[in-house]
Amino acid sequence: SNAMNLERLELSSCKSLVELPASFSHLQKLKKLAMGGCLNLQVIPAHMNLASLEQVFLGGCSRLRNIPLISTNIKELHISETAVENLPASNKLWSRLWSLNIRCNKNLKKITHLPTGVTHLELSYSDIERIPNCIKGLHRLYSLNLTGCKRLASLPELPGSLKSLMAEDCESLETVFCPLNTPNARLNFTNCFKLGQQARRVVVQQSFYVGAALLPGREVPAEFNHRGRVNNSITICPDGNPYSGFVVCVVISSNQQDYSFSQLLCRRIGVAQDDFSPVEMLVYVGEVHKFRTEHLFIFDSHFLEFYPSDMSREIVLELSSNSHDFDIIACGAKILKEESIEGSYESGVDQVTEDDIEFVEPSEAYEEDLTNGVLSNSKEDENLDGEKHIDCWSCLFLCFDLSHLLRLVPGRRP
Repeated sequence: SNAMNLERLELSSCKSLVELPASFSHLQKLKKLAMGGCLNLQVIPAHMNLASLEQVFLGGCSRLRNIPLISTNIKELHISETAVENLPASNKLWSRLWSLNIRCNKNLKKITHLPTGVTHLELSYSDIERIPNCIKGLHRLYSLNLTGCKRLASLPELPGSLKSLMAEDCESLETVFCPLNTPNARLNFTNCFKLGQQARRVVVQQSFYVGAALLPGREVPAEFNHRGRVNNSITICPDGNPYSGFVVCVVISSNQQDYSFSQLLCRRIGVAQDDFSPVEMLVYVGEVHKFRTEHLFIFDSHFLEFYPSDMSREIVLELSSNSHDFDIIACGAKILKEESIEGSYESGVDQVTEDDIEFVEPSEAYEEDLTNGVLSNSKEDENLDGEKHIDCWSCLFLCFDLSHLLRLVPGRRP
C-alpha cells in the first residue's frame, strides 16, 4: 500500500494513542516520526527496526517510560517531558545520534552512558544529580544545557570541543572540575549562588580565547589590574611585550525586568592623535533580566583587531549598555599574553593559587566502552558520588559559533 512509502509521520497530540501499532514495523522508508504531546502513549513495540528512521520526537509523552531499539540510524532523539527513567544502553541505538534532548524529565535521576558522537545534549530542568565522568570523551560535544538542574551539585571534566555551557539556576552547583579546559566556550552560571571559591577562581582563570563567562559576583577580581574609571572606561598601558589582546571583566546589574537579549557596547580608542580609528563592537551578554543580583561578565577582546604597533601604546576601552537595560557597576581588564594562549592548548588552564583572586561572596547563599559509539562509566566510577573535584549561555548558541554573536556596529569601520 501507499502507507509503506511514508517518509514522515505526524501523530502529535493524539490523546487516544496508548500503544504504537506493531504494523508500523513495515514502514521501512519512514525517516521522521513525530508523536509529541501524545499524553497517553505508554508502549512502543520493541525490535521495530525502522531502517530509515532518523528523527524521533516524543516530547510531552508524559506516560512513556521506556525507549526500545526502533532504529539503528537515529540522529535526533527528543524525549523531553516523558517518564523515561533510564536511557537505552544499546550500542546500536547510539551509533549515529548527534542530538539528544531529555529536557524536563523528572524521572531521570542518573545517566551512566552517553553517545560518543553527540554534539548537542539537552538536560535542562531534569532531576539528574550527577553528570557521568565519561562526558569528557565526547569530543564532538558542542553544547550542553543544564539550566534548572536544581539537584546537580558538581560538574566533571568537560571536553575541549564545548562551545556553550548553560548552567543557569543550578542552585545546588558548588564544584567544577579543574582545570576547566574549554577556552572556546561560553559559560553561563547565572544565579548559581552556591559556587564555591575554588569554582569561581577556576571559571575566572579560564584561558579565554574566543570564550566568555557569566557568574554571580559584585567585585572585579584582583587580577584584572587595569581598572575602569570615569564613564566606565578602562585605560590599558601595555609594557611593550607581545600580547594577543585583553580579557575584560564587567560587573553588571539589571535595571529592568522586561525580557531582552542584552548587549554590551565595547569601543576601543587610541590616545595619541595618530592612533587608529575607533572600533565599536557589540558583545552579547545574555538574558540580564533574569539576574537576581549583580553578575560578572568576562569576555576576551580578540575581535577588536590588535596590531603589532599596539604593543607599546596606550589604549582605552569604553563600555556601555547598548539598550540601557543594565548598569555597569565596575569594570577591569587584564593583558592576555601570547604564551597564555599557546598554553591553553598544551596544558589546559594555568594553575590557580589561593591568593590569585579576591572575591566578595554572593549574598545568597572511563572505564570506557567505545563500541559503536557509547561511553559508559565503570561500576567503580558509578559509585564515586562522593568524589571530590577542585571547587572550581540557550538554544541561541546551539548552531552558531561565538564569533557570530559579535558584530561591527553598522557604519563603523576600523
